[in-house]
Amino acid sequence: MPYLTVEQIESGLSDLRARYPSVTRHIALREPTFEQRTVTALRIGAHGDGGIRAGVLFLANVHANEWGGSDTALSFAADLLRAWETGTGLTYGATVFTPDDIASIIELCDVFVVGCVNPDGRAYSQATPADKDWRKNRRPLSDTDPRIGADINRNFDFLFDIERAFDPSVTDAPTMGSLAPLSDHYQGIGPNSEAETRNIVSLLDDHPNIAWMLDIHCTGGQVMRSWGDAPNQSSRPEMTFFNPAFDGVRGTPDVTRYGEYIDPQDESRMSEAVAAVVGAVNGVRGGQYVGVQLFNRPTPGAGRYNPMSGDTIDYAYSRHLVNPDASCVYGLAIEFGVDDAQPPDDEMREIIADVSAGMVALCLQARRPVVHAQVQEPPVFTPDFRILSGIIDGGPGWVWVNGRPVFVKPPDPRLYEMLRRLGEFQVAPEILGPDAVGTQREALQQVVELAQGLLDEL
Repeated sequence: MPYLTVEQIESGLSDLRARYPSVTRHIALREPTFEQRTVTALRIGAHGDGGIRAGVLFLANVHANEWGGSDTALSFAADLLRAWETGTGLTYGATVFTPDDIASIIELCDVFVVGCVNPDGRAYSQATPADKDWRKNRRPLSDTDPRIGADINRNFDFLFDIERAFDPSVTDAPTMGSLAPLSDHYQGIGPNSEAETRNIVSLLDDHPNIAWMLDIHCTGGQVMRSWGDAPNQSSRPEMTFFNPAFDGVRGTPDVTRYGEYIDPQDESRMSEAVAAVVGAVNGVRGGQYVGVQLFNRPTPGAGRYNPMSGDTIDYAYSRHLVNPDASCVYGLAIEFGVDDAQPPDDEMREIIADVSAGMVALCLQARRPVVHAQVQEPPVFTPDFRILSGIIDGGPGWVWVNGRPVFVKPPDPRLYEMLRRLGEFQVAPEILGPDAVGTQREALQQVVELAQGLLDEL
């Protein structure tokens, strides 16, 4: 099984689109690469009925030398579509998915497969044996600086300014983005500076139903989740990547000094998905994959704690925290359980089965009922905004916006964005006094009535 070329990957995605036209769409991403290649995605799902499905995005070959990711992504897409067409389900070793599992993915999910994020780098890496370990893209720094390439998985707009954001003791860690253009981990001239990076950003922008993402890498045998810059913690919401008060201390394992805040429900949801992926992968042939937080993953030559900047999965999850209009995307990554970025043919076939099982498992985790939009015209935004409890003193609480309660936890940027838009608002903080108590009770009663109404609808 020789590895596919860039041309064969794109041809394979086009062939699937032609063979399964009723449940596939071909998406050309916005920007050509430096060598003028067009990156494409295949969208799989039952389209055209006005429903909004949970989107699952799979990325492959972000690093040029990790050829097996593209081969796996294409094989997964072909397996999923063939199983749906024949109604036979899917079996990978001892991991079995029923025909109903497969049908539910097609009906309840939009599955996006980017076959090769970094085609220029892959083509260069495959051209000659001496260049097979090349992992960056192929764009020179500038017209006058011929040094070539940025690591796409360090180029995303997440704590890109490492000298400002991180503790000086970790800025040279082998897993961090590098400021040296000749480094394999060179982060690029600026956040999202590379066409390959911007293509993924635009895909997330253009398809806000994408709720999950899995980035396929090697090596290590791990399934990873956010965060990657520091240990996770859920008790101090102000301790977050967008708060400049914590610049210069991120990246060490001392969570009392700095830990990246994560919503407990989000962490639980990601952990459940990681466990499902790990179980499916290990079930194929008794593998030893493990689930870990990205920061805590063991890395050969780097130790147990490995801070990272500018990576795909942290960027995906961070978007909704800095932009109230962005959707929440749970970012995961998987590393092949081998020591070779380009395993021999026989081993790669086994790996494709392993990872494909994990990809199907993630789709099953992402499923949700299809919601049909009934609104004929967009709602008018009116300044009906009240703070109901707690937030005045810096704690979590409810905000009443346009007849709906929203739970926020300062410094949640959604709160400040709403304040900025409205300018004026009514406050009913939890303070002593009969008037304040009455206002509070009235507002909370509205929350109760709305919740009961939603339950009655369900």
